[in-house]
Amino acid sequence: MGSPALELSAGALASLNKEPIIFKAFTWMGKNPYSKDSNPQGIINAGIAANKTVTPLLLDKLNSLAKVIDSDLEYNSPYGGPELRGEIANLANRHFNPAAPVLPDDIVVTNGCTTAIEMLAFATCEPGDRILIPTPCYAALDSDMSARAQARATMVELPVDEVMSVSQIEYFERALSEIKARDERAKMLFLMSPHNPLGISYPKNVLRAFLEFASRHSLFVVVDEIYALSVFDRADDVTPFESVLSWPDLDAYIDPSAVIVLHGLSKDFGLNGFRMGWIMSPWNKQLLGALKSYSPFGYRPAYTDRMIASLLSDHEFVDGLFKTSQKQLAAHYKRTADFFTSHGIEFVPCTAGHYVWLRLPVRVCAKTLQALGRITAAEAPKVQWNMANELIVWESLICNERIYMPPGQAFSAIEAGWFRFTFSISKSELDLALDRLSRGCFL
Repeated sequence: MGSPALELSAGALASLNKEPIIFKAFTWMGKNPYSKDSNPQGIINAGIAANKTVTPLLLDKLNSLAKVIDSDLEYNSPYGGPELRGEIANLANRHFNPAAPVLPDDIVVTNGCTTAIEMLAFATCEPGDRILIPTPCYAALDSDMSARAQARATMVELPVDEVMSVSQIEYFERALSEIKARDERAKMLFLMSPHNPLGISYPKNVLRAFLEFASRHSLFVVVDEIYALSVFDRADDVTPFESVLSWPDLDAYIDPSAVIVLHGLSKDFGLNGFRMGWIMSPWNKQLLGALKSYSPFGYRPAYTDRMIASLLSDHEFVDGLFKTSQKQLAAHYKRTADFFTSHGIEFVPCTAGHYVWLRLPVRVCAKTLQALGRITAAEAPKVQWNMANELIVWESLICNERIYMPPGQAFSAIEAGWFRFTFSISKSELDLALDRLSRGCFL
C-alpha cells in the first residue's frame, strides 16, 4: 500500500468488490469461444441476452447506412439530437401505446441502459440510499447502481411462485421497515417488465400494487421495459405487456413525476454492441434536466447517433424486424421448452425476452460432483442443491460441456439450482447447446 496521499477514494476501493460473478466466465469464453467454422469445440454462449435471430437482417440494413459523412467528425448532442430523439419518440408512440404522445423532449439518450441506470441512481439517491429490487433480478444491477453512484441495490428476496403476485408487496413492506429501523433511507423501486430473468410481463394489478406501495413511501419507480418489443406469445390466456406509459389513470396510483421508463437498442433490436439506451419521463422535466447535465459523461459517436436515427426512420423495416424477431423467438422458445419438458427440467414458462429460467434436476448436480471426484457413488443419492454446488455445476457446464449459462445466484435467486438459458442464439448454436446439455447432464 502506498502513502495515504496515493490511496484511491473509498468509493473506488468499494467498487473493486462489485464485479458480478458471471464476469469470471467471460475470461473462459474469451480463451475458447465457439465458432462454427474455426472453433466448433469452443464454448457456446447461451448466457448473454443477445438476439441473434435477426442478425442477418440487421447486418444487411446497417451496412447500407454505413457511409461516413462530414458531420460524423463533429461533436453531437450528448443526450441525443432532435432527429434521433424524434425517431425514438415515434417508436414509442407506435409500439408502447402511450396515453399521451411521447415527445422528443421527454427523452434522454445514453450510451446503453447501464449508463442510464447509473445516471438515475446519481440523480435520485445520495450515497448509501437504498434501491429496492425484486429477486431474481438482472445480474448487473448491483454494480450499475453502486460502483460509482454508491446507491445500495437492495434485493428483496421472493419465492419464484410469488414474483408475479400482489402478495410480494408484503416482502417489500417488511424490507422497507427494516431499512427504516436502521435509520436508513430507500429512494427507488426498480422493476423490469417483461421480467429478467423470468421472461414474463407483470400483470397490471401487480404493477398497480407496486406503484401504490411506492407512492405510500415516496419512492421513485423505474420500469425497465428493455424487452417490450420481444413479446412473442400473445395468446388470450397470457398476461399481456402494457407499458406504464399507456396508463391514462397513472395519477390515480402515484404522482407520475416519480415514474421513469427505460428502453434501448440492445435487446429488442439485437444491437448490444451499439451501446444506446434511453430514459423516458414525460412527467418530470426537472429530472430530465439533471440527466442532461450528466450526459456528456456518456457520449455516443455522432456516427452512431446518425446511423440509428436513419435506421429508426425506416418504420416499415423496423416494424417488420420486430415481427420477424418475435416469430423467431417463439420458434426457438418452443424448441427449448420441448427439450426441457422431455428431460424433466423444471422451468418457468415465458412469453417474452430471450431466455428461460430453469432448474436442473438434483441428479445433474450429483452426476457432476461424482464426475469431478468430489463424492462417491454411494454419496450421490444424498446430494442436495446448495449455492456452492451450483457454482461447481456452473463451472463444469462451461469448462467441460462448453455451454455458458449463468447461475441463479448471479441473479440473487434464493433457491439453488436455477440457471438462465438464452435461446435467442442462432438455430445451429441452439441445437448444439441443447445437445451438449443432454449429453453432459443426462447421458
